[in-house]
Amino acid sequence: MTLKEILFGGGSALFVLLTLLQLAPIKINPWSAIAKAFGRAINSEVLEKVGKLESELQCVRSGMAEEKAVNCRTRILRFGDECLHGERHTKDHFDQTLRDIAAYERYCDDHPEFENNVTELTSDRIKTIYRRCLDSNDFLQ
Repeated sequence: MTLKEILFGGGSALFVLLTLLQLAPIKINPWSAIAKAFGRAINSEVLEKVGKLESELQCVRSGMAEEKAVNCRTRILRFGDECLHGERHTKDHFDQTLRDIAAYERYCDDHPEFENNVTELTSDRIKTIYRRCLDSNDFLQ
């Protein structure tokens, strides 16, 4: 038996067998597995770079979420200072600040390592003032 006979005879038998397995209702997909392995081998460098980019993107997202929380904290504290100095506010301004408080508290609950000891009393005071203004309809028009 020559090499040509082995390759053409055995190769075509293997080709037919793999094709039948691929088409059978049993979930054995040899062609898909071969193609997937071949694709991974060719694209391994690209896949590695994509993984690194995903990791860096997650770091950027985390940084942006923390920056958003810090901005909320800043607005909460500024609003609280304005209230302490007797400045009046519109209902819309209160509503926005209450949304900031909710977002900030949600971030703090999800990130216990984040420093959160400066807004709790200010948030309570803002909520108290809001309730009082809501009861008496005493918002700045």
